[in-house]
Amino acid sequence: MKKILILKNDRTGDLFTSLKTINLIFNKHKHDQIEIYLSKINENFKFLFKPKKIKVINLNLDFLNKIKILFYFFCNKIDTVYILTPKNFYFFLPLFFFYKQIKFYGICIDAKKFRPNLFLRKFLYKKIVINRINIKQRNSTYDIQQLLIEKQNNFTNLLNDNVASNLNFNFPKNPVYFHYKHKMFNDLLKWDFIKVKKFIEFLSSVKGNIVFSSELNNKSSDEFFTQSFNSYDFNNKKENIINSKKILFLKNIDGLNLYTTIKNSSKIIAPEGIITHIGYHLQKEILSLMHFNLRNRQDFINQIISCKEWFPPTKFNFVVLKKNFDDSIRKLEKRL
Repeated sequence: MKKILILKNDRTGDLFTSLKTINLIFNKHKHDQIEIYLSKINENFKFLFKPKKIKVINLNLDFLNKIKILFYFFCNKIDTVYILTPKNFYFFLPLFFFYKQIKFYGICIDAKKFRPNLFLRKFLYKKIVINRINIKQRNSTYDIQQLLIEKQNNFTNLLNDNVASNLNFNFPKNPVYFHYKHKMFNDLLKWDFIKVKKFIEFLSSVKGNIVFSSELNNKSSDEFFTQSFNSYDFNNKKENIINSKKILFLKNIDGLNLYTTIKNSSKIIAPEGIITHIGYHLQKEILSLMHFNLRNRQDFINQIISCKEWFPPTKFNFVVLKKNFDDSIRKLEKRL
């Protein structure tokens, strides 16, 4: 068996944008030994890759991580490496280990700073380039990444997608999943918790059953939501029913239960990020919530580039919320 490495220690949203590409790699190397490097923040999603071997390292490689990786390359016979997270250190590996004739595939970034530079790209066996300079319409990064892997016959889904957790509480029927992101609602929109509560109640008045989560370890939002809505705490596996509303707050939700809950939801309404990327992977209808602080023309151009890079082509809709709460509700009424 050949030894295959997938380097993917980055953020959760980025992990999910690469799952189709990782599945293509699994198909290409069905009979090989595959190892995947994941970041610690994505350890909760390693169930997706069972029974593959997982190595967990830092999101940002420290000196010790780099030494361990170099030592691993020196001591192992590796056939192919897929660099799916464009960290500069990884692109020196083809140069260092050129003598070992390892095939390096890499995702490169063209931006203000090229990753890697044009010289290091010469040592890659195959590369694809994601352009963050050109604002013209193009395919999303979901699709561009898949061009790194040659097309194969008899393609199947080899991700562990059918995993299920035991949601041992009264899970609502076909709920809409909402996610509260403090940076957006509080810092950008300047909405206090009372307005957020009204916002969630509005969603329920239109869509019925709502399940929602908040950022982990946000004590202020956890306290407010558990006092305002029915809730389930995944840490102590305790359900708290305080009213008859069709709204359930999921406190301290972990990766497996988050994935399962989104899988069992009918629609995703959330700020653009982790939740929307998981929802798109699971082929859910999505309404992405956005708000921009545009200080100048360059900010505007940067947002256009970002939108064209990440927006999947299907089952995806968005609305730009305003600081004025009533204006936002009127915009939402047209999209819901």
